[in-house]
Amino acid sequence: MIQMTVGEFKAQFSSVLDKVMQGEEVQILYGRAKKPVAQLTQIMEKPKKKKRIPGLYKDYGPYWEDENFEITPEWLFDNMDDLM
Repeated sequence: MIQMTVGEFKAQFSSVLDKVMQGEEVQILYGRAKKPVAQLTQIMEKPKKKKRIPGLYKDYGPYWEDENFEITPEWLFDNMDDLM
């Protein structure tokens, strides 16, 4: 970890940011007592989620289509065992 005063930090701002982007940590000291008041660290980006591919499992499960089909309460209760 690199420690530097506020004056040094202001004078070397660009080079300090380069060091932070390379993974270094920089601590900023303030006042005569050189008390640590801030710390700069690199921000880690979260990995991006992969996009979901539509229809990936379309061939793995049974399904059926009928354009004229409507779910009625009678059909639902008659076929409840088949759906479970």
